[in-house]
Amino acid sequence: MKKIFIFLWFSFMLNQLMAQDITGMWQGEIPAGGRQLHIVFNIKKTGDTSYTSTFDSPDQKAFGIPCNKTTVLNDSVFIDLGKAGISYRGLWDKKKNINGTFIQGTTRLPLNLEVQLRPQTPKQPYGYYSEDVEYDNADKSLHYGATFTRPNGSEKYPAVIIITGSGTQDRDGTLFGHKLYWVLADYLTKNGIAVLRVDDRGAGKSTVGVNGKNATSLDFSYDVETSLNYLETRADVDKKHLGLIGHSEGGIIAPMVAARRKDVSFIVMWGAPEVGGAKINAAQNAYGLKQSGMDSLSVNAFIDLHSQILALFGSSENKEVLDQKMQVVFDNWKKVQNQKVLDNLKVHDNSLIGQTLFLMYNGLYDLPWIRFFLTYNPQADLAKVKCSVLAVNGEKDTQVNARENLDLIKKILTQNGNKDFEVKVLPGLNHLLQTAQTGDFSEYAKIEETMSPIALKNICNWIKLHAR
Repeated sequence: MKKIFIFLWFSFMLNQLMAQDITGMWQGEIPAGGRQLHIVFNIKKTGDTSYTSTFDSPDQKAFGIPCNKTTVLNDSVFIDLGKAGISYRGLWDKKKNINGTFIQGTTRLPLNLEVQLRPQTPKQPYGYYSEDVEYDNADKSLHYGATFTRPNGSEKYPAVIIITGSGTQDRDGTLFGHKLYWVLADYLTKNGIAVLRVDDRGAGKSTVGVNGKNATSLDFSYDVETSLNYLETRADVDKKHLGLIGHSEGGIIAPMVAARRKDVSFIVMWGAPEVGGAKINAAQNAYGLKQSGMDSLSVNAFIDLHSQILALFGSSENKEVLDQKMQVVFDNWKKVQNQKVLDNLKVHDNSLIGQTLFLMYNGLYDLPWIRFFLTYNPQADLAKVKCSVLAVNGEKDTQVNARENLDLIKKILTQNGNKDFEVKVLPGLNHLLQTAQTGDFSEYAKIEETMSPIALKNICNWIKLHAR
């Protein structure tokens, strides 16, 4: 399905003299291409009468798309994304619902939204010190926005930086109304640990930088170093106990930094794709095909071809060379497949799954972040890490296989002589460490819990033990 770039208009009842609050995550569905497409608007208050908004399309895995303008006019609010001529207008009942119409060109679709309440989202008074901070990198080419929290008091506190997963995320890790990293920071701070959570490049108060959309995980690792440098300027931070918590992609960025910096005393690798991007991508594709009902023989055949082609990315200096190598691999693969598999995978000449082979893989090759992720070997950096390590995965993680990745982490750290590490599978939890039924991506929004108390306690207790 083609991605929909949405320009939204919200209309809702607003009475400035009453206590109702429109802020939060509003979710609904519209019919699209024979299926229901989830639509999510995240509204944030920035002043007495001013708001900002972002848009999520979860089914298309698009999150945090900024809306250009959010304006309150009497009893209406208009949110403009700035592209594609798409709008939404509705009426808010000042409780949990907005009823309205989604408009795209001449198409008008009913879209009723319901606010999603997340009970773990921190609420004031927090019971600890919280400060919004801003700082620059060494050459002033990047500016960062972040929130620093610490216990009330005048001591020096052990501190951690939370490193986000893939995609542009704000400092709170806002996803489906959940504030994942804020919930974790809140728990840690209430238990004596200072936390810095930072907007990714292009989110919140952080700038994109000269690299713009060409930035890779390696670039993000230097963002983390800038944040480390900032923490070391604070008088309320114990510089002997500085740590990193990396989630998903952040779980391989944390070892990158720890391999370079001796001032990192511990890291937490949370759902880290240690087997490498190519294997993770192949496994996620296999899971998606199986969920669609495709038979195992066809799935395995696709993953065999897909893995062979991804392996060419690192040895191909441009797309022309990639295309030449890919054609050979594809022709040889096709010769040994039976007709049923070829039919199931919609293979015709140079097409696969109904797409032109070269366009499909050239599109991945053209994205610097993807190309780096697919070719980077995270095991090389982890092999250099000598500080304390906690590696944790949810048992039901369908994005990063728990056992495969944790076993590899254990093997690497054992071989490199690291004397202080722990790997742990948490039963019943998904990639976000929520208590889950299946672990599937589609469950994330449906689960009220933002992060399992068991996971919070495990991470916190391990850090406290290593920050004495």
